[in-house]
Amino acid sequence: MLGAIFVMGIYTPIVSIKSQKPMSNEQCPITKELPEQTEQVQLQEAQLRMALDAARLGIWNWDLQSNKITESDNLETLFGLEKGSFSDTYEAFLNCIHPQDRDFVKRSHQQAIGDGVEYDIEFRVVLPDGSIRWLASKGVVLHNSSGVSVQMYAVDMDITKRKQAEAALEVHANQQAIVAELSQIALAGTDLTTLMNKSVTLVAQCLKVESCKVLELLADGNKLLLRAGVGWEQGAVGQVIVSTVMHSATGYTLVSQEPLIVHNSSQVVSGMSVVIHGKERPFGVLGVHTSKQRTFTRDDIYFLQAVANVLATTIERQRVEEALKKSEERWQLAVSATNDVLWDWDLLTNQVWWNQAVQTLFGYTTEQVNSNISWWRDRIHPDDRQRITAEVGAVIDSGQQFWSNEYRFLRSDGSYAFIFDRGYVVHDNTGKPVRMIRAMMDMSDRKCAQAELLRQNLRSQLFADVTLKIRQSLQIDEILQASVTEVQKLLQADRVLILQLQANDSLLAVKEAVVPGLPIVLGEKIVDPCLEKDYIHKFRQGRISTITDIEQIQIHPCHLELLQKFSVKANLVVPIFLKNQLWGLLIAHQCLHPRQWTNWEIELLRQLADQIGIALAQSLILEQETNQRQELTRSNEELQQFAFIASHDLQEPLRKIKTFGERIKASCGESLNEQGQDYLERMQNAALRMQTLIEDLLALSRVTTRALPFVSVNLKQITQEVLSDLEIRIQQTGGRVEVGELPTIQADPLQMRQLLQNLIGNALKFHRQQEVPIVKIYSQFLNNNLDKVTVGAELCQIIVEDNGIGFAEKYLDRIFNVFQRLHSRSEYEGTGIGLAICRKITERHHGSITAQSNPGQGAKFIITLPINSHS
Repeated sequence: MLGAIFVMGIYTPIVSIKSQKPMSNEQCPITKELPEQTEQVQLQEAQLRMALDAARLGIWNWDLQSNKITESDNLETLFGLEKGSFSDTYEAFLNCIHPQDRDFVKRSHQQAIGDGVEYDIEFRVVLPDGSIRWLASKGVVLHNSSGVSVQMYAVDMDITKRKQAEAALEVHANQQAIVAELSQIALAGTDLTTLMNKSVTLVAQCLKVESCKVLELLADGNKLLLRAGVGWEQGAVGQVIVSTVMHSATGYTLVSQEPLIVHNSSQVVSGMSVVIHGKERPFGVLGVHTSKQRTFTRDDIYFLQAVANVLATTIERQRVEEALKKSEERWQLAVSATNDVLWDWDLLTNQVWWNQAVQTLFGYTTEQVNSNISWWRDRIHPDDRQRITAEVGAVIDSGQQFWSNEYRFLRSDGSYAFIFDRGYVVHDNTGKPVRMIRAMMDMSDRKCAQAELLRQNLRSQLFADVTLKIRQSLQIDEILQASVTEVQKLLQADRVLILQLQANDSLLAVKEAVVPGLPIVLGEKIVDPCLEKDYIHKFRQGRISTITDIEQIQIHPCHLELLQKFSVKANLVVPIFLKNQLWGLLIAHQCLHPRQWTNWEIELLRQLADQIGIALAQSLILEQETNQRQELTRSNEELQQFAFIASHDLQEPLRKIKTFGERIKASCGESLNEQGQDYLERMQNAALRMQTLIEDLLALSRVTTRALPFVSVNLKQITQEVLSDLEIRIQQTGGRVEVGELPTIQADPLQMRQLLQNLIGNALKFHRQQEVPIVKIYSQFLNNNLDKVTVGAELCQIIVEDNGIGFAEKYLDRIFNVFQRLHSRSEYEGTGIGLAICRKITERHHGSITAQSNPGQGAKFIITLPINSHS
């Protein structure tokens, strides 16, 4: 049994996979009356056992007289119970069922027993750990010779994964198909070596691993022989011997009797192995491995164990033929419980045996189903018939064994089902084909889902392509022209045009795409009383108009005359809105013949009209922004010119004030009284402040008006020149300036000098009393991915740090504005323009400036600049 998975020392419990618990003669008295079983019954036994093992089915038999239930081991597994823990009463069975489904299940049993209603239901069971499991249950009621119901047989299947994870269906179905295919090969009596070779090949392909092997445990129990394998050296099969020592993966698998997952062993990166169980002792090990890192899932383990179970069942069948005897009644039950249409074609007589699924899936009654092969052939879709019959005939004639393909099969109601059909050809001892066993799976739901998904993807792609072309430009004229051109291509319409609504509710044809030979509407001004009175109002409300044939619909004569003027047979009209106002109409014309517009075409044109409206709105926004940007640029240029001219023109009267003030002081100073001398002093101080202010304004305007091209600038050299200019102030304050490493960058040298002079001058000016000012100047390089100033350029930071009076950072936004001061002129001299000049210089160099400070703790000014900037 499969009870747990060991993964390199990690124990992971999983759900058990149990073998079928045989029913004794005392439990099933019907078997006492069965005659000696034939070879056909033995074959059916194998089919039932493999179907149960591979599909994880549980079988139960309810004795209606004793109210006892006899179940298979698999049923206890489905209910999440330990082996032997299930009470054999009907009440215990009902207690396992979800409370909300209990009455439904009980009622279904009663209807099947009392009314003869077909028993085929789905319900939930509550496992001991509280989790929910879905089961599909299908069964039949047996009656005695008096017609009294005596027993009910049913098969329960776990359908939880189908309910929970449709996405895993394809992988799971592929694995199940391989198990079913191997089961069919085994059922057909293929020799064990062929079955093993086929198994390792299909398992390696399905799990996408490099190696798969079947190891047979030899008689001494200490060695395993490589019976079949892929990914081994040529000649290894039948020759390689593997030890069963405990520390090896195969040895541990045999000892633990559990699946084993291996990671990073000496020879493989990832692998797993399971035991091929035997009745007396294990037959051997089925294993896979890969040299790549791989995490095997629980489904992979179940799949590998299912294949091992198929091999084990086949081995046991070949070893003990008598153990495979089974009753015809239980075989029929297993066949009726499957959803696939199973049929057996006798190639010698052309007679076909069908199971009951042919009635369930296709709706045919027993009388309608013919046993001749022509009945199947005639119901294949005419477009598929020749292809399928030719393929099947070629497989049979060529001696091949396997065939599978998809085609459409006629239902009783006249519709067609999409079928995936699989077949296996059985040959006699002379190699002559004698039978073909087939299984038909209904894939209609999957095909419909795939087709709908394909249509949706195609529509989405078409809409995305057209939308992209419409919105590639923000110019209104280009937007409208692209719209009519692309919509005409997409709808294959004779004419597509855009009408723009005018002030008087007339319409002007502003764009058109039309096939040659038809009247041209472009430029026409359409004044239609019908449109003005009726349609325009409805279009404002979002109405969409469709006309499939103008000759078959009641419309105003004036409107009909207008459509006939332009050779219109059918049209589709949707409104275009711009900012929730009707802007115009997007119209598709069919002129050569009437046309039935589909819902998809109507919805597509509506969405495209919305996109046109959005593109128009964006175009208008762009136009407004462009105009505003141009106006702002012009205003800034005028402002800069005004500042320069005004500052320059103020210089001349200011010089006269200073000159005459100095003359008065020199010639008449002694004759002035104390008040007159005070007035004169104030006038000269005011003139000096005015001169400083004008010079600063000129410096601010010259950042852009007198800017120089960028050249290579050594900032350390520039700093030394600034310190030379500030030598007197440094001496007066007793300060100390420490200059660290500074880079060479592309910049305006005069503006870099002005920038550093302003910052160093401020650091010296705003020092604390009774404390020597210390100014530090250094740099650091930045990772530009974290910077928002310049993308794609290497950045550096210039830091000017002092130990002065500092400031509160809440004023950080103010200090870089013009005329902003945090102190009065009596405390510290200046005009409040210096830092504004610094910000303007850094912005011209595509950089930024900021500061960090606290009152009384100094300040740190940080300038971020590109190393290689362009003016």
